[in-house]
Amino acid sequence: MHKKYFSHQLKKLKRAPQMEAKVVVKVFMALIFLYFITAFVFLGGVIYPAVSKKFIEVEAIYLINQAMLYVFLIGLVFRYFFQQSPVTEVQKLLLLPIKKSKIVHFTLLRSLLSPYNTTPLLIYLPIAISMLRDDYLFSEVFAWWLSLTLLTFCLSLMVFLMNKNMAVFITVLVLFLITVLGTYMDWFALHEYTGKALDFVIDYPWGIGFFFLLFLGVYSFTFRFFRANVYLDGDLNKKEEAVQSQAYERLNFMGTYAQFIKNDLKMIIRNIRPRQMTLMSFLFLFYGLFFFPQEIYADNVFMKVFASLFITGGFIMTFGNYVPAWESAYYKLLMTQNFPYRTYISAKWRMMFFSSMVLTVLALPYLYFGADVYLIILSAGVFNAGSGAWIALYGGLFNKSPMKLNVKAKAFENTQAFSLTQFLFTLPKLFLPILLYWIPSVIWNPIAGNVGLALGGLIGLLGQKYILNDLERRYKKEKYEMISSFEK
Repeated sequence: MHKKYFSHQLKKLKRAPQMEAKVVVKVFMALIFLYFITAFVFLGGVIYPAVSKKFIEVEAIYLINQAMLYVFLIGLVFRYFFQQSPVTEVQKLLLLPIKKSKIVHFTLLRSLLSPYNTTPLLIYLPIAISMLRDDYLFSEVFAWWLSLTLLTFCLSLMVFLMNKNMAVFITVLVLFLITVLGTYMDWFALHEYTGKALDFVIDYPWGIGFFFLLFLGVYSFTFRFFRANVYLDGDLNKKEEAVQSQAYERLNFMGTYAQFIKNDLKMIIRNIRPRQMTLMSFLFLFYGLFFFPQEIYADNVFMKVFASLFITGGFIMTFGNYVPAWESAYYKLLMTQNFPYRTYISAKWRMMFFSSMVLTVLALPYLYFGADVYLIILSAGVFNAGSGAWIALYGGLFNKSPMKLNVKAKAFENTQAFSLTQFLFTLPKLFLPILLYWIPSVIWNPIAGNVGLALGGLIGLLGQKYILNDLERRYKKEKYEMISSFEK
């Protein structure tokens, strides 16, 4: 079965439209992957000697074991947003005389061969070799390395469950937030306990049995969940019931715009890609933590404005950049409905305006770094709400690639998505607000810079009637070309 399946995948690639472009992209991605392989192997090779040299009084591996908690937490976030769920042509295979259990086992085992699971070979194996050179026994090193490998596999399966089961997602999210907040506030040192678990495996190699049981438990749970849902109409009735319960009647006060906003909210909740983008916009709230606490950025207004734009405009930069591609699957049907085009555009703008205001309010904790920092964030929020949303809608005119709602975003996925014009529209989102802040702040003072940045947003708010008229005209002009592009 495995040989036939991979043969079918190869034929699928050869017969796919734009096969040459896909091959070029895959070759380019392979070169990038080779670069990261080299970088990770080098990183794994220097970590142990560097820690040993820096901390002479403590065994280096004990410190590395404590840091592993944060490595897996970062890996969890990265995997959730970019790791694809194990995909096979399940529906087609179900029509063949193949046991469902065999299909499920093949799918899960195939997922363990993901490039995201190469860290045991690229990072942990060089560390293990360094341990052998430092007179650790082979049994101790092998037990440690195999424990991390099994934990990596558990993480991969857990991400799959998070994508498919809301209860698992909420549980992991709560535990993740408790761990991060507790560590940041010094409530507890969970990394010390996880480090001791790996230390125990080194001291007593038979402790690897615990990690085997953990992996078997996670694999068994994932297998049972997947097998219970491998049907041509799996969970159909359950989803239909959920659709009926999500009416969003409280949004009716928005009048004619309410229906479009309701549709967008339902799309975000029910589909992987828009939900991923929305969660990413929330994570952008923490973007300032990389810049504001650092002394090297204390006098760098460019980086402060840059960070503030991401903090308040995360939803615009993730979700807004793909308007109207989100409706690509039913864009033709949408264009046959009896509604003014300006209502559709205005509804999208209102969503981005509201999101920017909400993110600006949620950024209030940045007052901890000073009122001057939050004033920049507030000014950036006004700019994003007033003008940034319009710029995103103009950029959407040149994004005519269809969007797959239930496929996670990954690098170089859309080979037709890039155009020079669309790229040029990304420049005002970043450089225009920086100039609006920088020029007045140089001529007068930082307060004038905040006023200049905020005025850039107020211009978009006051001129929305004229901007909306121009956008409506342009979207109508591009309507048929969009329909044609979305159908390809």
